[in-house]
Amino acid sequence: MWQWVGLFRTAVLTRMAHVFRILHVSRILHVTQTILGPMVLIALLCLAFPVWAGSLQVSFINPGKQGERFWDMVTATMQAAADDLDIELKVYYAQRNRIRMQAIGSQLLTEKQLPDYLVLVNEEQSAEEIVKMANEKQVKTLLLLNDFFGSQLERMGQPREKYPYWIGSITPDNYRAGFRMADRIIERAKQRFGTPVHLLAIAGDKVTPASILRTEGMLKRVQADPDVILDRLLYANWNARDAKVMTERYLQWAERNQIHPHSLWAANDPIAAGAIKALREKGLEPGKDIFLAGLNWSPEGLDMVQSGDLVLTDGGHFLAGAWTMVLLRDYAEGFDFAQQGYRLSFPMSAIDKRNIERFMQVFAERDWRKVDFSYFSRWKNPRLQQYPFGLEHLIKAVAD
Repeated sequence: MWQWVGLFRTAVLTRMAHVFRILHVSRILHVTQTILGPMVLIALLCLAFPVWAGSLQVSFINPGKQGERFWDMVTATMQAAADDLDIELKVYYAQRNRIRMQAIGSQLLTEKQLPDYLVLVNEEQSAEEIVKMANEKQVKTLLLLNDFFGSQLERMGQPREKYPYWIGSITPDNYRAGFRMADRIIERAKQRFGTPVHLLAIAGDKVTPASILRTEGMLKRVQADPDVILDRLLYANWNARDAKVMTERYLQWAERNQIHPHSLWAANDPIAAGAIKALREKGLEPGKDIFLAGLNWSPEGLDMVQSGDLVLTDGGHFLAGAWTMVLLRDYAEGFDFAQQGYRLSFPMSAIDKRNIERFMQVFAERDWRKVDFSYFSRWKNPRLQQYPFGLEHLIKAVAD
């Protein structure tokens, strides 16, 4: 019953918005009051003016550790958007433990009061069973950052098919980000040192879809260029400590083989930071003796861009938290994102010497509450044909 009421309400809102654009509001009020009476006028005004239908209950199982920079940024942007869109958000941290993540999901789905929506990350491919449980409980789920991939996708199928309560996913374009990062440091190395260019790549892990796609983008750029030699592809489990050790060992190998490293591709900013420590201990100066790229838009990464240690930090993917809130609010209001596909991808952007000053002018304090996230909602802005997720519109949502 309530589903039909919601559809009817959406239809009335759309029609009234159209009428209001054609006629002057005062004329409508006069005609309506004269013909239909004051009570009907009040009812029409309640339907015509966009107000939130009610608070949504959303639970997010964050796979990271509380206090871990990237995952806290995901939560911060998600909470800022939830506040703007009248969403009651509850966040549960799995502490980078896939077993704990599944236990949290199981607990949430056995509680008496179920959330309206459950947001999951397929970190280390661990969301499959939770999606199945949520489907049995008729709780709608949305994946962010890491979607089903490869054999998992074959088993799960597409959203809304085999598991109809899995309504979709939203992921950043990791492939293009990985390609762009490699391209920029390779070109800088060519300009400085000529060819061939020796490259060390340090990825995150071998199983997370984001890591796989980011690495595939890097490999595509390397394989397309005969002047690039990929010396090593290593995996640092996303952290600075392991990256430092791996870089030290690589430098020892390079020295024994009389190889000068020219570029270092790091899957995230912490990996880049760990590598930089090892490079400096060896007497190599980042930005002069070797060129590096990281990813996260983390405060540390931005500082490294400003100092010249990094050519760029790619990113914006942590905003997936905010974009998820926009999608769910729109979906609840009858603006289904299925028009753009069940599995949405949004672009990431590079922050480098050319645009970092502008970014820092707006977001130096990393206070995402300054952004009006209703700016991105198609329900609040019915003229939007596509979701304007991206760096330029993010700044505009503050400026406006």
